[in-house]
Amino acid sequence: YGDHRDLHYPLRRQRQMCIRDSVIAVESNYLDDYLVNLNKTWVRDMEVMKELGYIVDYGVYTSDNANSPNVWLTITYENMAAMQPNEEQYNTVRDIVAERYSETQDELLTISKGYEEIRKMVDNQIINRVNFK
Repeated sequence: YGDHRDLHYPLRRQRQMCIRDSVIAVESNYLDDYLVNLNKTWVRDMEVMKELGYIVDYGVYTSDNANSPNVWLTITYENMAAMQPNEEQYNTVRDIVAERYSETQDELLTISKGYEEIRKMVDNQIINRVNFK
C-alpha cells in the first residue's frame, strides 16, 4: 500500500495570504450611519493601502439578519509579515488621505470615537487562506 505520507499529499497546503477578520455588532438602527462613516474613515484608508500595495484587498460585509453580529470587515495581506505595524506606512496613508479628502483629522477622530457608542467588537481573528496543491 506504500508510504502513508502519500495519502496526505492531496491535503498538503501552502499558507500564503492572511486575512484579518473583524466581527462587529452595530445597533440595527445605526447600521446605515455606521456604514456611511466607515466609508469616510476605514474604507478610505483601505483604498490608499491597497493602491500602495500594503494590502491585497479588503471587504465590508453585512447581514440582513436581525441578529447580531451584522458587520464583518476583512483585510487581506500578502503574508504575516505584511500585517506587522509600520509607522512609516501609517504616516504615508494618513498624508494621502488628508490630501484627498476635506475632513480634518479631528473630524475623522470624532467619527471614529462615535463608533464606540453604536458598535461592539465581537471578534477579531487572523485567518490564513489555504491553497490546495
